[in-house]
Amino acid sequence: MHELSIAHSILSIAEKAVPKNDRAVVTGVNLQIGELSGVEIESLKFAFSVIKENTLLEKAELIIDIIEGEAVCKECNTIFPLHSYGTCCPKCNSYSLKILKGREMRVLNIVVDE
Repeated sequence: MHELSIAHSILSIAEKAVPKNDRAVVTGVNLQIGELSGVEIESLKFAFSVIKENTLLEKAELIIDIIEGEAVCKECNTIFPLHSYGTCCPKCNSYSLKILKGREMRVLNIVVDE
């Protein structure tokens, strides 16, 4: 379950970014995750809920924006939505594609109440 290591990374990133005072409470972590990234969103949420106990992020919720996959065909230059690997170009049926987006995984911002 690589979602657990991802949750640990999110926790680490947020803890380093939070101001070091006793009143800071992290209430949210905003993420972008591409639909082609291989991350199981529900597993990530569960892993995060377990590891955040007794940390600065104990009250934090993950707010996740899913980035739709997109590819361009290397044969005919058609740009189209790509929801899974192994999909061919809808125009020429080529499998020679370049993925443009959908593999992202980033922390956008951290919501802190002081």
